[in-house]
Amino acid sequence: MEPLGYDELLLIYDKIHNVHDRKSFYQASKQILKVACIHLRELDIGFPDLLKDVLPSSPNMVKFKCNKRLSNTYMELLARSCPNLRDLRLGIEEDLDPHKAAYELGEFDFNDDGLCVVVNACSRLNEVDLSGRLHVGDVGVASLLQSCTGLAYLNLSGCASITDELFKLIGKSWSLRHLCLGGCMVSDLGLEYIAKGNLRTCLQKLHMDKCDNISKNGISSLKQMKELTDLKLSNCGVNITDSEILALSSIKTLEYINLSWLIDAANISSSHMDSSSMEPSVVNLAGCKTLTSVGLCSFAHHPRLKYLSLFSCHDVSWKDVEYVVSTCKSLVYIGLSRRIKTPMPKEGFNMSYYHHNWRTIFWK
Repeated sequence: MEPLGYDELLLIYDKIHNVHDRKSFYQASKQILKVACIHLRELDIGFPDLLKDVLPSSPNMVKFKCNKRLSNTYMELLARSCPNLRDLRLGIEEDLDPHKAAYELGEFDFNDDGLCVVVNACSRLNEVDLSGRLHVGDVGVASLLQSCTGLAYLNLSGCASITDELFKLIGKSWSLRHLCLGGCMVSDLGLEYIAKGNLRTCLQKLHMDKCDNISKNGISSLKQMKELTDLKLSNCGVNITDSEILALSSIKTLEYINLSWLIDAANISSSHMDSSSMEPSVVNLAGCKTLTSVGLCSFAHHPRLKYLSLFSCHDVSWKDVEYVVSTCKSLVYIGLSRRIKTPMPKEGFNMSYYHHNWRTIFWK
């Protein structure tokens, strides 16, 4: 019989709910665990207490993922034990309140000091997710960018401590391909730093959902992004209107655009996504409640449109939907609200056949 591996031991540990039983199992299997981790390449762990034995035994690890609170002590251990890391996924599931006292949270979540130790030791990091880590600020992320010059993916969503000064450094990157800033305090100035630096020639995906401090000047600066294919601006507040979205029409490279829940942007933005300007294949306008029949019909004859989401857009009619579906030869999916002006023609109608292709219609 072969010895138990790391995955099997972790599954057993996960099934034990009694704290004392867990401790006993941990002590009994500690030596087996160390041996099992020698060849471990990837680790997704939900029990940080195991790290003090797992990490020192995992010198070949290239991907580490943990969505629980981690102290600076564990970050230092990670830095000492796993210098070959390429992929660091530390996006956290729970909401951390930076104002809570240490005795309420247990040991503090890691901060810039802990992050700096890791990135200085693991300079070949290619992908890093720090979403929701509230104690991470400009200093830690700046150290990451300076040490890991091949960084291609960076997720800072929910990192409320970062400022526009950091975006000046991010804008200088030659390597970033995918940047997530959801819920960050980025302003128009920060966006200008991003759009005017080296990053404008390499960034392909920019996700800025729930960034409600940006407005016309910041959005207009994105016109300088030469390789941008994927842009997410959902839930960015009332400062983004049709005139701001109109400024994006000159970005010919856009393939995916998410404008969902921009309550003051609808008709002009959609009318400038036709064949005369940008031609995205995926458009999400869910929650844009001011979208009218005029705006929807502007998508007719769109040459590349494959996916169109109109959930919670109630001011359009089934007749307009049919017109768009029948004229967009590439369309394969459209999402609709059951509260549109004219109800769907018959119960359960969820497929449409045009130009020798089926279109899926999803109602919600």
